Amino acid sequence: MKLNFLLMLVLFLGMKSYAQDSKNILFTIDNEPYYLDEFMHVYEKNLHIVPDSNENSIENYLQLFVDYKLKVKSAKEAGLDTLQDFKNELSQYKSSLILPYLKDEKVTNRLVKEAYERLKKEVKASHILIFTKPDDLPNDTLKAYEKILEARNLVLQGKDFSEVAKQYSQDPSVANNGGEIGYFTALQMVYPFENIAYTTAVGEVSKPFRTKFGFHILKVEDRRDSEGEVEVAHIMFKDNSAVTGKKVDSVYKVLLNNPASFDALAVQFSEDNSSAPNGGKLRKFSYGQMIDAFSEVAFSLQNSGDISKPFQTMYGWHIVKLIKKYPIESFEELEPKLLQQVENDERSNLIGKSVIDRLSSAYKIVVNEAALNQFNIDDYKTNPEKFQQKLLKIEERAIYQDTFIQFLKTASNAHVNEQFKMFKEQEILNYYKANIERTNKEFAAIYKEFKEGLLLFEMLEMEVWEKSKDSIGLTQFYDANKASIYADKDLESNKGLIISDYQNYLEKMWVKGLHQKYKVEFKEEERKQLLEAKIDE
Repeated sequence: MKLNFLLMLVLFLGMKSYAQDSKNILFTIDNEPYYLDEFMHVYEKNLHIVPDSNENSIENYLQLFVDYKLKVKSAKEAGLDTLQDFKNELSQYKSSLILPYLKDEKVTNRLVKEAYERLKKEVKASHILIFTKPDDLPNDTLKAYEKILEARNLVLQGKDFSEVAKQYSQDPSVANNGGEIGYFTALQMVYPFENIAYTTAVGEVSKPFRTKFGFHILKVEDRRDSEGEVEVAHIMFKDNSAVTGKKVDSVYKVLLNNPASFDALAVQFSEDNSSAPNGGKLRKFSYGQMIDAFSEVAFSLQNSGDISKPFQTMYGWHIVKLIKKYPIESFEELEPKLLQQVENDERSNLIGKSVIDRLSSAYKIVVNEAALNQFNIDDYKTNPEKFQQKLLKIEERAIYQDTFIQFLKTASNAHVNEQFKMFKEQEILNYYKANIERTNKEFAAIYKEFKEGLLLFEMLEMEVWEKSKDSIGLTQFYDANKASIYADKDLESNKGLIISDYQNYLEKMWVKGLHQKYKVEFKEEERKQLLEAKIDE
């Protein structure tokens, strides 16, 4: 209920920021000013979403706006904004509201377009992997790097890539595939791997690069136009023996005489338990999402209903029927999905880095190098009392060594300078989030709307919704109005409607009391100009 109420409130107030560069006061409540620009923002926002009637006249909106501000003022005077539950809930809303401001729209759009352009191509590559972990000691990381360099040098000297892969690669599948990955497209590999694959020329071997799995080198074998996605059904036998081959042939002969029996035969014979009950139907997939042997056959079928000859993969025998081919959709169609994928994979690190770089340039940041170097001299774990210095300053905020020590307790074993880089970036973001209301007018406006909405919800609950549950008050309201409004109805059979009317009555009485409690004074010149102005619709 609260969430729906707040969404309706935001619709009323509008999600765009209103500028308050113009300080024209429209009215005051007990000498507290309320500005013309804020009201005009609300009015113009709602003018186009409410049907034409007297209800959306500027006079009516002005009255609603005054009543709204009176309710919020009464909530603040009641101290609702000081309650811990309120603060906790507001903090949760702030965390959600702040997320769009931690993104760089230009970088995001560039990455989305890049992903779409890459989806048009498929890359075939082989790779060699030497495992590392994020918390490896520097010496272990160096050894891994030297090993991948050694493997690359052998390939550059002319040794067969697959043989070098079998000798060096720690990828568990290398014994079977010699490092060959097959074809893949964008968003199927971790971003650093994809990036190298799409920027290395066909036939070339990349320089060593690192992903979350370790160090790699890759060789690009081929690059071709993407075939989009395909939807197929299959009949599968999880055995490559000759006996099973004969069984597959007999099923295939039935299909040749009666292709329409495919679904029934899949239900009866297929050993893929996840797809057999659905006639063997699989989710649509792109070439790189299945093993090459399966994808090659699936994509070779041309027309819906075409059925392949029996073929083998490492998983057994298959017969495949083409259901439908799906060419790559337009950018406009794919953009929402791509945006979500980009923000959820490693590309998001680039977006976050762009924001941090921008903030680092905007803020005055001072690092106490002596305090940082102390972490390379003294052991903070055994001698924490020695670490009392100011380590970092962001604008006016000082951050001490003990805060960094707390960060280190949950960090990896990387060098202290690497850890400090991450710590500094974290503190830059923390400072930005803590001060965003002061530095970003758009966020300040939206946050204020949510804050006031929460207060209004709490006051309505106290002054209207809870009071409407009072059976005595409800009965008195009904008795007083049944002759004029409810002449042909009784309380029990029309209770929902009567409760709604009673809530409206309680709210009117509450607002009337607020007008008596607080002094509302209009700036008559501003009010007159407002009411006489012609608002473009």
